[in-house]
Amino acid sequence: MKVFITGEPGVGKTTLFFKVVDALKKKGVKVGGFYCPEVREAGVRVGFKMVDLETGKWEWLARVDTKSDIKVGKYYVLHDAEKIVEQLSRRIQGYNVIAIDEIGPMELSLPKVKEFIEASLSSDKHVFAVVHRKVRLKGDYNFTVTIENRDSLPAEILKVLSSI
Repeated sequence: MKVFITGEPGVGKTTLFFKVVDALKKKGVKVGGFYCPEVREAGVRVGFKMVDLETGKWEWLARVDTKSDIKVGKYYVLHDAEKIVEQLSRRIQGYNVIAIDEIGPMELSLPKVKEFIEASLSSDKHVFAVVHRKVRLKGDYNFTVTIENRDSLPAEILKVLSSI
């Protein structure tokens, strides 16, 4: 089962993502994957990290001040993030759910990250993912997060995932 959430920036997608992931873990579901929080310095966003959900280990996904061969918007996408998915790939069979925040242009611009995402989506594993509004993916269940529904959606998504 593939369950995707999307929505405008700042609407609460990541908060919803963690509510669902935390609830699944409390039920004993083995969840693995990654999330990509923004990094701010002196109140200014300077980049994004890629963090392993299980171990907390992280690498830089993108920065404004570090050059690389891939650029998305004002950010240089760094191959360091591929180390996270290499580690995840070795543990993937142990997960009931692969959780990803997010599937977006930066993540898809890195070959090994794109390969991990594609392998996850084509596997028999359940996938719960935040999908960037500009990326077109169709899941078994697709939810658009809004300010009006963001508090009720976790229960609805957990109901969908209750068969796990």
